[in-house]
Amino acid sequence: MALCDFLISADIAGFDCENPMVKGAEPMGLLINRKDIDTLTISGFNITAMTLKCGGKVATKVYQAGKQPFSGTQQEMAEGTYTNTITNTVQFVVMEHSSDTAPDLFSLANGEFVAIIPDKMGNYQVYGAEAGLHCSAQVRELYNDDTLAGWLVTMTEENASYGNLFTTKAIFDSLQVATSAC
Repeated sequence: MALCDFLISADIAGFDCENPMVKGAEPMGLLINRKDIDTLTISGFNITAMTLKCGGKVATKVYQAGKQPFSGTQQEMAEGTYTNTITNTVQFVVMEHSSDTAPDLFSLANGEFVAIIPDKMGNYQVYGAEAGLHCSAQVRELYNDDTLAGWLVTMTEENASYGNLFTTKAIFDSLQVATSAC
């Protein structure tokens, strides 16, 4: 068994004057049924390959209008006895409530997912690739001005060892195209 060295490798300045952080997410992300993923290759903190199984599988678009899309999406370190992990949380609103959306809400409540959310800086952050995103809450409030009586869905991935996984725009774009029958 090898011993891991946890060493920093660059200056931690706290602020990059030439490339300041920009908070927030883009309004369109992807939600993928974890069982539909055929290959997933992680190199360091990057997902370098992700393909879906054959037979028309495709990532589902999740669109969030407004000035704060995916508000509530966050990452938090969870202290463990022997190692620390990351808890990833992704939030979005289903802005429809009907018998047509009921099956999808049921699937969201009981399934396992991976989400890719682009941020305002051009990064494509991946949540759920390690331990899967599971629904931890669905709340519908009839008089909520923010959700317009839609469902606020909270998905959580616990015990992610890396937690900060990223992918490319090319992989993001490729997941939106249905795979051919094999």
